[in-house]
Amino acid sequence: MFTRIPTVLRSQEIIDKAFSKASKVEEPYQPRKEVRIRKEIQDRISSIEGSTVFYLRKMVKKFPSNDTLHPFYRNLLDLMFDLDQYKISLSKLDRTASKIEEFSTQKIRQLKYIPVVAEMNKLMREYYGRVASLIGDLDTDLSFLGRCRDFMKLVPQIEQDDPTFIITGMPNVGKSSFLSRITTATPRIAAYPFTTQSIYIGYLDREGRRVQVIDTPGILDRPMADRNTMELNAILALKHIDSIIIFLFDHSLESIYDSESQERLFNEIQETMKKKMIRVQSKFDISDDKKETFAISATTGTGIDELLNYMLELVKGGSDAAG
Repeated sequence: MFTRIPTVLRSQEIIDKAFSKASKVEEPYQPRKEVRIRKEIQDRISSIEGSTVFYLRKMVKKFPSNDTLHPFYRNLLDLMFDLDQYKISLSKLDRTASKIEEFSTQKIRQLKYIPVVAEMNKLMREYYGRVASLIGDLDTDLSFLGRCRDFMKLVPQIEQDDPTFIITGMPNVGKSSFLSRITTATPRIAAYPFTTQSIYIGYLDREGRRVQVIDTPGILDRPMADRNTMELNAILALKHIDSIIIFLFDHSLESIYDSESQERLFNEIQETMKKKMIRVQSKFDISDDKKETFAISATTGTGIDELLNYMLELVKGGSDAAG
């Protein structure tokens, strides 16, 4: 979405480009000087109008409106910037484009009735000054939108239309191994631009259906009380993704976390995210007994097909997630 937004120019850059292009406009020889100058000024006004209005309207079109932003992106944008200001800045760009159109039409109309070359040149200077002032007034808004664009380009690109599962659990319970086992390609890494944390996104194709699987190391794998504001807001952003959570419990002999600690994290995430959650026992190949409905081993493949079949049932709407 945001990767399609071109670089946002500052006011002076827009002015320089538009005026430079207009300065190259020249009319062919015309015996009557006033006729040639009038046509040349008219064409330069039209050139500046076309360049500036096109650019401003392109920016308004390329930036998604506040109303159409997916809640995931809206939440992240609101975390770092003021969404009201985002909406105001885009509106100002659109209004300024309309003002330039109106002013250009007005000056071209006036130009038709000016017989003296000196007065024509005066009108042209007035036009240049007014347009430069209008665009100059947008500099703060253009700078703001540029920062929004640069920020959002770094936000993880999550496919909103694909059925999605989010893997979580304590550190070292086998999340990354599980993701690598069930997805066909090396998961891509996407870092949150305001934290040191990253998410890992993989895809699996099963029975003709594409499923998105997200691992969130460092974001969901520790108690909420230990998190800073940025991490909590990252979790709130993930909350807006239509998804089912797979919580991995490590009941193996090598687990460094007791069952009570893992259960507390499970309950905290369930309360915060308010999503369907599947309880899955990982590292079953080195466990003494089966404590969860689904028990898997990313190393040997034990239980993987059973879990994947259940995941597919869920995305087909077949049944509720295990609690």
